[in-house]
Amino acid sequence: MRFQELIPLIVLIVAVAGIAYAIYAGLTMRNRKKRNDPGIGTVKRIYFYTVTFVTLMMAVNGVILVGADLLERIVISDVVETTTTRLAWGLALVIVGAPLWAFHWRAIQRYVAELPVERLSVLRKLYLYLVLAVCFVLVASGLVGALLWIFDARDFAGFAWSALVVASAVWAWHWTLEREEGQDSPETLAVRRLYLYLASLVSVSMLAFGLARFVHVILVEGYVAAFSVPVLLPADTGLWRPALREALAVGIAGGGLWALHWLRFVAGDRGSSLRMAYLYGYTILGGAITALVGAGIIVNRALEWALRAPEADPAVAHFEILPSALATLAIGAALWAYHWWAVRAEVASSGGQSTGSRRAYIYLVSALGLGTLTFASFTLVNTALALLTERTRILVSGEDLWKEPIALVLTLGLIGAPLLVYYLRDAQSRVDSGTPGERTALSRRTFLFTALGAGVLAAVGSLSGTIFVFLRDALDASLSIETVRDIRPAIGVAVTAGAFLPYFWSIYRTDRDAAPEAAYVAVQETKQVALLAAGNASEFVRVLEDALGYAIRTLAWADLDASTLQPAAIDFTDLARQVAEAQGTSVLLIADDDGVRVLSYD
Repeated sequence: MRFQELIPLIVLIVAVAGIAYAIYAGLTMRNRKKRNDPGIGTVKRIYFYTVTFVTLMMAVNGVILVGADLLERIVISDVVETTTTRLAWGLALVIVGAPLWAFHWRAIQRYVAELPVERLSVLRKLYLYLVLAVCFVLVASGLVGALLWIFDARDFAGFAWSALVVASAVWAWHWTLEREEGQDSPETLAVRRLYLYLASLVSVSMLAFGLARFVHVILVEGYVAAFSVPVLLPADTGLWRPALREALAVGIAGGGLWALHWLRFVAGDRGSSLRMAYLYGYTILGGAITALVGAGIIVNRALEWALRAPEADPAVAHFEILPSALATLAIGAALWAYHWWAVRAEVASSGGQSTGSRRAYIYLVSALGLGTLTFASFTLVNTALALLTERTRILVSGEDLWKEPIALVLTLGLIGAPLLVYYLRDAQSRVDSGTPGERTALSRRTFLFTALGAGVLAAVGSLSGTIFVFLRDALDASLSIETVRDIRPAIGVAVTAGAFLPYFWSIYRTDRDAAPEAAYVAVQETKQVALLAAGNASEFVRVLEDALGYAIRTLAWADLDASTLQPAAIDFTDLARQVAEAQGTSVLLIADDDGVRVLSYD
């Protein structure tokens, strides 16, 4: 799939993300106190920024179309242009869109100059960053198209060069304007982060995709040269084929945009939820999954060959997927390794403030290992039942029905078992060591209840299916080997659920019995709690909120002699009890060298 084909999807994702955040920001601001200066009002603001965005996009696309037409007339001089439709469309969009945009933008800027509160508007930031996001997509597309022409992989396309130049200019102007204004509230800062991490996500995906294709083409060339299998190659042989040039174009474009956004624009951002989601939820977890898929394919092919599965001959054809698998493994491992190094460096410099994100990652990988093992268990049971019920067919045909499924079971087991054992043991050791908040963490409870819920539902469904098939055949007096064949999947699900459910149920009971006091504190009367602390207290706040059962407010301690929090030395259950037993309806927590002082007032 070409990168240009992904543009509509990327634009849709950007638009949906912007709309979702607009709703969130609106609800958040509604819960805050209204400013003394309300500005021009929400309805008027929505009108101006909506019309301004639409007319700007009209003008930008019009200029791009006009530029594309002129460039192709200049560069492709030997081609006679038979239609002026594109030029007419471009001029029409510019003639209509540009004056309307200029009128509304001047009005907006006048309001911003007269009413300083307008600079703090979330809608203004959404407008600016939505323009930046659309221009980012146009720049990425244009850059890929321009590089393809430079690499002689495609004919000259005026649209790519025009989009690259025009969108880059519009992006640079809006970026400079937004940087000068800054972000004066958590909401406007969050809009900036949303754009930066989405742009980093898209560009690192382009980089990974381009590098993977590049490595794949090189490995395929080596495989062909080593084993003389030209059937694997398209008609255009040679290393510098269009596939390699397209991979380079996408990789270079993605790498440049990723370096600009990730290495420069968000280099100093630390501790945000979006950053942790990008690191743990996409690049680290995504890289690990990609590498595991590549490794799984290699292991599975090797096991099938060792077990002499039916499709294992000839060897060259059997292992022709190795270049793709090795490329997938290499790029996934590189993606995981770099971002894991980045996370470790940030944790070391911030004093371990990303504990919650790392915990979520641990349980996500544990869930991945559990899912892999459950599928392996199901396949093993189903294969064993198939061997029992298909003995006649095996004897007659001589087929080895068990070899291919067993190769799959061994592959899944070799991948899933280390993941589950290593990461779940790591999580359990943190719980056993008494690390605050580990036993009651949301990610741990989500993992446990998801495993228990899925297991119970699977067991109930398989039992119901088994009883139904048995009663159906029994009432029809048609019990036979076909009955066993029909209930094979249900039995596989039941056995798999029965193998894992008792273990996770024992973990849940241990957690429940070990934290009765925390459960008691959580139901106490809700108080207005504020924490006065220096530095990054996000992890402390999260653990205390888990113990209390409700949110608290954080006050930044600005004095030079303010003490830094030491969460490891605090008994959060006891602190939550002190808050619950405080006489006043409001509580102020002050973190100093002696711990946390609890002061109450009405």
